[in-house]
Amino acid sequence: MVTHVARSAGESVDLENTSVTLSRPGTTSGMARLTALLLSLVVLVSCAPNAAAPQLPVADSVGEQAHPALAPTQERPRLLAQPGLLAWPSEVTAVAPSSLSQTELLEPAQGPTSQLLACGLHNPMPGGFAAGYQADTGLDLAGMNQPVFALAAGYVDYAEAGHTAWRSPGDDDRAIRIELDEPLQTAAGRVTHVWYAHLADLAFTQAEGATPRRRIAAGQHLGTSGRANGMYHLHLGLLLDHDTTQNGGTFLLEDQVRAVLCNLRHKSRLPAD
Repeated sequence: MVTHVARSAGESVDLENTSVTLSRPGTTSGMARLTALLLSLVVLVSCAPNAAAPQLPVADSVGEQAHPALAPTQERPRLLAQPGLLAWPSEVTAVAPSSLSQTELLEPAQGPTSQLLACGLHNPMPGGFAAGYQADTGLDLAGMNQPVFALAAGYVDYAEAGHTAWRSPGDDDRAIRIELDEPLQTAAGRVTHVWYAHLADLAFTQAEGATPRRRIAAGQHLGTSGRANGMYHLHLGLLLDHDTTQNGGTFLLEDQVRAVLCNLRHKSRLPAD
């Protein structure tokens, strides 16, 4: 507690039994002593414990994916476990959403499902007609505004418009890409992702990169087939070995997709549920 206050030069200020004698105003030594006293008070106050002070979260890469609030931005670097260390977004190694704890992800939605085919996959578009051509980047299943279903269980990468490279006026450009729980082994490689394109509408939406990712059950309803290149059809793409660029050699061709679908013959139909 302050018990004495200086009124003029030469008087003594008693601060908790500590005396500081002031020189005449404007002298260097007197101002220096006063400054030192004030600084010591500031240090004492700032070092006092404050139980209500917020604690900054320490995030790891998995936590950032599961909890977007902890993710680093250009204005907020990632907080590392070691005090004083920061990592900006460009220095943080991305973690694939598939490595997240499944308890952090959404459960499957309830709704219609498709029947299981003889080869162990679910019918992607019941009654769909196997059209297209052998060198195509996937299988075109012709049908006007037919319900579309998941071949197998997995997690959604995205379900939205804007992921179709080849478009013409009037085309439907909604698409869904799903990472499979269990890759499909083929002679060309492992099918890790399934791409459903030219959808007229979607049973749900999810932006690319959003977390948590939506969980999809085998045979779950995804949306409705649409129109592209003047034909009503679903384009079904099977992508290999986690390469989703769809460059040459990263997907199964039309005849290879038909082989995966229980050796479906060209210009034949899938079973109608």
